[in-house]
Amino acid sequence: MPAFDTDPNEGETYGVLPVWLFKDADGQVRSIIAPSVTWNEIRGVTGTFRYYLYASALERLEIIASYSEHIDRELKLQYKNLDVFGGRFHADVQLLHQRVSSVRFFGIGPSSKKEDESNMTLETTGVYALFGVNITRTMRLSLGETLQRFEVERGGVPDLPFTGDLFPDLPGVQGATIHAQRVALIYDSRNSLTTPTEGFFLSLFGEASTELLGSDADYLKAGVEAIWLQPFFDRRLIFVARGLFEGTSGDSNTPFEVLPTLGSVDTLRGFGENRFYGDARLLLNAEIRAKVLKMKVFGVDAEFEVAPFVDFGKVFNSAEQFMDTRFEVTPGLGLRGLAPPSVVGHIEIAYSREGPAIYVGLDYPF
Repeated sequence: MPAFDTDPNEGETYGVLPVWLFKDADGQVRSIIAPSVTWNEIRGVTGTFRYYLYASALERLEIIASYSEHIDRELKLQYKNLDVFGGRFHADVQLLHQRVSSVRFFGIGPSSKKEDESNMTLETTGVYALFGVNITRTMRLSLGETLQRFEVERGGVPDLPFTGDLFPDLPGVQGATIHAQRVALIYDSRNSLTTPTEGFFLSLFGEASTELLGSDADYLKAGVEAIWLQPFFDRRLIFVARGLFEGTSGDSNTPFEVLPTLGSVDTLRGFGENRFYGDARLLLNAEIRAKVLKMKVFGVDAEFEVAPFVDFGKVFNSAEQFMDTRFEVTPGLGLRGLAPPSVVGHIEIAYSREGPAIYVGLDYPF
């Protein structure tokens, strides 16, 4: 099948994306192989291999390997299981090495200007491990460990200045190592992790980094996230609302790579990834997921839905700045294809004051 994407940071991407679906005796998709060959003006030709294993509704494995003609690389291995030892525990482990040459930076705070746009290649190498206990059927406590190394080099967009030249005093622009610990208390009554149609999700989380444990910065990060799903008309319409607040308190050398951000498919869908950086962020999303078609696709039960949405959000560095700056608003339309209970593919078409954006990927944005 053809592959097309247009991103505020990366521009237009064209290519081919063959997809193989493997199902079990009940007709449910258990694994997907989806290699692709694409062309992009910044990256050149890119070959990507993707493998997804859905062992159950609570257990999945994801492998992605990508190599581009110019600069970009990705190797990702993630295993997630919420049903460890008969449901008593849960685990989420990820290994990541990634080089992205189209990263943009505009400054810190809500008033960062389009004319200050700069470009860099951001290389991230990290290990992310989370383990926790399932206290009840709907509540769990998670403890996480993160070790990341960030490197910043000249980017792949020739007509933009290098971030290191335009913002030479930006903490983290010379690279940074972060070793952080994370704790989260989660309540989750949704009826599915991947294709939910009702329920409530609430997460209270905190993160700490200290130089005593090998990190390059001392900081504290905390926040709360809530998602509510309410079905109507025999689940043909699903109203979904999400709220997120996150704040960081740290010393002056806290690298920009760990600050709260807004922009991209899972926050403000009309802006490029990490368009806004700040010490804190507030985000509100709302959408209506309307099922429009059910049919068999290559022997798999599939559903299709449209989802008009609107996103509101802002970053800020102080209470005064929060009061004096406006919210960014990005309305749009989502197109989704589902193979319940494990697979969601989506296209998000959004518009912001800086123009349109289209994102393509797997899983719901939230």
